[in-house]
Amino acid sequence: MEPVENWDSRLVELAREVVGEPFEWGVTDCASLVRRALKVMYGRDVWKGHVGEWKTLRGAVGVNGRTDRQEALRSSGAVEVAKSYAWSGDVALGASEDDHGMLQVAVLLPTRKAMTSTPRDGVVIVDKLSLAEGTTFWRYASHSDEETD
Repeated sequence: MEPVENWDSRLVELAREVVGEPFEWGVTDCASLVRRALKVMYGRDVWKGHVGEWKTLRGAVGVNGRTDRQEALRSSGAVEVAKSYAWSGDVALGASEDDHGMLQVAVLLPTRKAMTSTPRDGVVIVDKLSLAEGTTFWRYASHSDEETD
């Protein structure tokens, strides 16, 4: 699976467009936001068939309960990478669940930043290093070889 041309600049443009938007289930909740970012990067929904979609909290909780998050990432083409090697375009999967049993999800941007959202703050950019202890990082294999060339 190859990313679209200029995927990194397209990802930054998406972040500029959505930062500050309010939290909305199915649109700007953290997982829906990462799904949008992956669509921008790959030109298609890489989670289709692996992670369901939702429009409400109830729908999100239902999909969450039926989804093994790490297996969904693996089966959609992602491989786990160490935090020290995580870079732009990688998906960050939090380790602790919120009150609804959901994990925080983010997509990494250039310069050690990550885009995510929270019900209180909406879409935000945070430092990669501020992500919770135990967060795992996942890379879609299409650009995993670029850093070693």
